[in-house]
Amino acid sequence: MAVAALTALAKLRLPVGGCAFYPAAPLLLHAGTAWRADGNSPLLIEPRGATLLFSDYEPFGHTLRRQTGLKNPANLEHLSPPQPIRYRNDPAPQVGKWIEALWRAPDGRLFGWFHAEEPAPHSPLFVPYIGEAVSDDDGLTWDLRGALLRSPMEQIDTGYANGFFAGGFGDLSVLPDRDGRYLYLGFTSYLADERHQGIAFARQPLPRPADTRADLEIWRDGSWQPHAPLWPSSLWPSPLWPMRRGWRHADPDGYWGPALHYNRALKAYVMLLNHTANGSANLLQEGICISINADLSNPAGWSEPQKLVQGGAWYPQCIGDAIGDGDMQAGTDTRFFLAGFSAWTLRFTTEALAGLDQPLILDKADFPRLFGPGLRSPW
Repeated sequence: MAVAALTALAKLRLPVGGCAFYPAAPLLLHAGTAWRADGNSPLLIEPRGATLLFSDYEPFGHTLRRQTGLKNPANLEHLSPPQPIRYRNDPAPQVGKWIEALWRAPDGRLFGWFHAEEPAPHSPLFVPYIGEAVSDDDGLTWDLRGALLRSPMEQIDTGYANGFFAGGFGDLSVLPDRDGRYLYLGFTSYLADERHQGIAFARQPLPRPADTRADLEIWRDGSWQPHAPLWPSSLWPSPLWPMRRGWRHADPDGYWGPALHYNRALKAYVMLLNHTANGSANLLQEGICISINADLSNPAGWSEPQKLVQGGAWYPQCIGDAIGDGDMQAGTDTRFFLAGFSAWTLRFTTEALAGLDQPLILDKADFPRLFGPGLRSPW
């Protein structure tokens, strides 16, 4: 992914260095078979090949798999055609399920975490929850292990005007720490109590417990606290940053949908965030922000989000293209995706960047130019 001879499109100073956008050949995770990739698209790049999952919301939430082979395991231009995944024990197949995170256990089993959307009572809105599943055939067939994070009924508000959610938890990313001790779950809280809305964190120790929710801890009031099945208010999650305007409004203002990875160049963890503001029941994408943290076990250590992209579409991701990389780990040069579209390399460095310090500016008119007039803009 050599970009040294190209001119940077945008640059940004970070707490531990900087990053810069460079142009790259267009690449689509969804192969043009969907309007956009809806949700985080998890990717594992292993010596035996890459496994990519992406999701579509039409006619309702479902996930598809693409793979590479042994010959070119890290070449994302040679991903196989999309195949729909299947759940073998789904008690509610009418409820959409988007697998948004993957992790390979030492015994070879593939774990997945999904965002599901149940209809809110007597309302056109949905109440998302986060669940877990396992696969023994590289993500084509899955067994559901149950719900991991589900909001209490009293934290559902069908009076919400945001156009999508009436409470719940969803829009997630999962990342193991460097010591292999915990899996960390970054997610979005849409609870009715606005004090608990926004980006939140949970974690579970490794290896994975037999009980989906066993040993689950929630970041609350500056410490890790055990999850309680009945969710007393004392254990609702504490958001990293308060919402400027809550989810009950048609024009919420806040961060949602974190995408986590460990960056070897920075020797730190990176989180990309959607930022919505000034919408009208459409979660308008004001921009994409970035936050840095040297210690995944300390959610209070995430830096204040900085504007990385002005405008753009939902669901940003950094994807490394080396063996062992994917959406959870990357080096100096990463592929930057939004909604499954990439025409950019994002280079990270610990050195001070000279020149213009500003976000990448994207609007709908850029997409026909970058990806061809036949593709619909993802926002």
